[in-house]
Amino acid sequence: MIGLSQAAAAAAIHRTAPAPRAGDIEVVQYLRAIAALMVVWHHAAGQVPGVSSLVPWVFGTSGVDIFFVISGFIMVVTTTGTDTRPADFWRRRVVRVVPLYWLLTLLMVAMALAAPGLFKTLKVAPVTLLQSLFFIPHFSQSFPNQVYPLLVPGWTLNFEMFFYAVFGAFLVLPRHRRLMALTTAFFILVGAGLAMGPFESAAARTYTHPMLLEFLAGACVGALWSRGQLHLPLAASLLMVACGVVMLVLRDSPPFGVFTQSIGAALIVPGALHLRFASWRSRVFRAIGDSSYSLYLTHLFTLGVMRMVWTRLVHSSPDALTANTFMVLSLVACSLTAWYAYRWVEMPLLRSLNRAPKAPTGLSPR
Repeated sequence: MIGLSQAAAAAAIHRTAPAPRAGDIEVVQYLRAIAALMVVWHHAAGQVPGVSSLVPWVFGTSGVDIFFVISGFIMVVTTTGTDTRPADFWRRRVVRVVPLYWLLTLLMVAMALAAPGLFKTLKVAPVTLLQSLFFIPHFSQSFPNQVYPLLVPGWTLNFEMFFYAVFGAFLVLPRHRRLMALTTAFFILVGAGLAMGPFESAAARTYTHPMLLEFLAGACVGALWSRGQLHLPLAASLLMVACGVVMLVLRDSPPFGVFTQSIGAALIVPGALHLRFASWRSRVFRAIGDSSYSLYLTHLFTLGVMRMVWTRLVHSSPDALTANTFMVLSLVACSLTAWYAYRWVEMPLLRSLNRAPKAPTGLSPR
């Protein structure tokens, strides 16, 4: 446990040092890595018939909840102590998010047009392509009643971009009023969704969804951390992380329902920011965390290849051993593919668009 003198020293550093950056916190990258791998695990379970019945997998979607809390945290931390203008903030967010997403969306569409049988459920229309590229929530033609873009993992980017739009707009306010404005706006939107929803409009459903509160939770954690006010005993941090993990696994369960995983993610992030955890180092998790945005967007491509290779090599019905082998190999293959995509596609795009000798790391929304 951190001693009293260490806590006091840490508080003094926070009071005198410039606002820290989220990219300098190793544990944030590790959380990104874990969140991305959770999503990969979730989607891998559905690739081969019979695997999902042999492995626990539903909890994997809770990785998105961790991502959203981290995103709120990062946006506050990286704008604290700066005079960031809305236009500059939005430009950086667009440069960070759009290029890789557009590239992979257009690649998928091109592959579907060249080989229609490759994506059995994909239905491409000009209007849905434009809606997908410009983050306009819409009901999927491939998955009825689901608000999905053509590149399905991009549904979370519809939330991210809306959060960036609102957060950036509030940068015109005095610094001490921004968090309150964000809190008020998101509580009004979510309250309207709970009171009057579900709406027929896909955009209205997205912009009033309870998941918006996850960004807000992360923003509150970021504000406390930036001010040096987040000093929890190690026991409390461990308890928060443990309770958070349980709530992520029990997602959608009573008594909190759809808020279960949101509360879980909101407990894990501040709990993991304890100085004892921040001192840990792992090159593997750092690499996966750095490439987590590439991992999130490319993993369905990799899983498709994994499925084709696996079904050609393994003809018997899966048992517990083969099912878990497939899942582990999927995590490894997706991570390696994402790392190469990060090194040779994502980062060169960022360097080119930012016109900087070295592109930023640790600041992606994913």
